[in-house]
Amino acid sequence: MDRLQRLIPALIWTALYAGIALFALDDYMEWGSNGFILGAATVPVVLRADAADKCSLRYFYAALACCVLAWMVPAKTLLFATIVLAMCFLADSFFGRINALPMLALMLMAPVFQYLTNIFTFPIRLHLTRLAGGILRLAGREVATEGNVLVLSGTEFSVDPACMGLRMMVTALLCGIAAVGIAQRKLGKRLSWWMLGAWLGFILLLNIGSNLFRIVLLVQFSIPPENYLHDVVGLLCLGMYVLIPVFFLAPRLVARFGKTPLERMPEKTQHPRYVVLQAHLSLAACIFLLAYKISLPKEAIAAQTPAVAGFTVSALQNGVTKMERNGVLVYIKKIKDCYYTDHHPTICWQGSGFAFRKVKEEQIAGMTLFTGTLEKGKERLYTAWWYDNGSLQTVSQFEWRWNALSTRSSFSLVNVTASSRETLAAEILRMRKDGTVRHAMGMP
Repeated sequence: MDRLQRLIPALIWTALYAGIALFALDDYMEWGSNGFILGAATVPVVLRADAADKCSLRYFYAALACCVLAWMVPAKTLLFATIVLAMCFLADSFFGRINALPMLALMLMAPVFQYLTNIFTFPIRLHLTRLAGGILRLAGREVATEGNVLVLSGTEFSVDPACMGLRMMVTALLCGIAAVGIAQRKLGKRLSWWMLGAWLGFILLLNIGSNLFRIVLLVQFSIPPENYLHDVVGLLCLGMYVLIPVFFLAPRLVARFGKTPLERMPEKTQHPRYVVLQAHLSLAACIFLLAYKISLPKEAIAAQTPAVAGFTVSALQNGVTKMERNGVLVYIKKIKDCYYTDHHPTICWQGSGFAFRKVKEEQIAGMTLFTGTLEKGKERLYTAWWYDNGSLQTVSQFEWRWNALSTRSSFSLVNVTASSRETLAAEILRMRKDGTVRHAMGMP
């Protein structure tokens, strides 16, 4: 009866948080994605609770801190994290003090991992391409590599973000969490936070290795993306090099490093129920206000229109400056701060129907930058991009973000596109000499 009395308010709170998520995150969450569905299925598998402690406030404080941060930085990823922590607080109140695995599984359902995979794994894709080419050459195949493209017998194989296995990466991590959760339930032990972090890092390495073998097999047997075997090979590599090792090693990891949870003293650890109820009410009110603030229509902010010699300059929304001259197109895309996502060309141009080919890192005009070929039907363009604050030019996500954080300087993503590779290189050199980027950013 006591459980039933607590079930009804738990369902009401769950419906409330789910309603807030649908209201504020409908255009953010990918509700039908494999990551969301698998994450939702993983949570009940890994959930364990200490029924002796049903009044823990640890997730309340964590959710409240995240809510305050999201109020200062109104990002939907932070709102999602706040709702996840609130749901964990609710589970603590109903089931008892829960383990950490459900929270990790819920966090992995956020679409921010798509951005992280597309952007932060870009250098890894280039290294994988070179490494796969080296392995194939050792096997006696005449393979050439150019950026993220391998060429075998005149056929090009592009190592795109999909080849890094976005879905496979999230799937691998969720399966790793499920494997540890099952092992912990059977053995009655729990891994520490740092061991969980090391375990997830190990799974990421396994996934990178799996994708390396996947690339080698696809090129070795000339399997193009349109062939159904392309996906079959990916699933086989995931199973062979990730899932089998994960489910084999997880029980041994828990048996070796897991700790038996200590028995808790309810009279010392539990708070009165009215305190927990007040915490739920205050947290729900804060989340509702946060969701309302984030969901308010934002005023479109146009970039300033500086005078840049030789260019026709126009201001676009979201702080983007567009400059044109003699068949050359330049976008200066201002980034709000170090913790914001950027208007990355691999995303923006693909949204315009172009496919990226032969993306690589190279030196032009004394700068290290990324270059690539854009293709749409018979149309072909050549593009380059880098991050710039007027004094530092870099292609490293970590370098520009750390510099922006430590010096509080404002960075922009500079994207130059031309009809030929020679024109592209000449334009970048001219812009470097003329200080075009500094002028476009309003600097002397």
